[in-house]
Order: sequence, then structure tokens, then C-alpha cells
Amino acid sequence: FLIMNQNSIAAHESIKPSKENLHAKIKTALKVIEKGTFREIAKQANLQDMQVWRRLSEMERMNIISNVSDKRCAVSGRKCSVWILNN
Repeated sequence: FLIMNQNSIAAHESIKPSKENLHAKIKTALKVIEKGTFREIAKQANLQDMQVWRRLSEMERMNIISNVSDKRCAVSGRKCSVWILNN
């Protein structure tokens, strides 16, 4: 268990720079579009959908962004969260 935990910590540390880079790209995209779903943010940031939706909840926990509403996704037909940058 201890080895797995150390491996998990090492893996997390190894992706920190890329996570910070993704956060910056998401923030830049939201500055341009003001609000958007993960797909809209991904399109503006020129990122894959998965790269964005994986980061949104952690950015919310960091108080960088907020979920302000929901809207129907044009792709899946399901409800999607709409995100904005916090001041």
C-alpha cells in the first residue's frame, strides 16, 4: 500500500506542470467566451473535451471558476454545467 501511495504521489507530481498549463488555457478560453460548457471551453482553448472536463471540478475547488447554470448539450442532449471565471 505504501508503495502504491508513493507511486500515486509521484504520478501526481509528474503531471502538475501540464495541469497548470491546462488551467491557464481554460482560464484564457473563459476570458474570451465569458462562460461556457466543457465542450465550448475545449473548442475555444483548442483542447480535447476530456482535457477540460477533467480539470473543471479541481478548478472549482481552487475557486478559479464557478458553475453558474446548466444547459442542454447540443451533442449528447444531456444537461451540461455552464462555467465562468471567478474574479
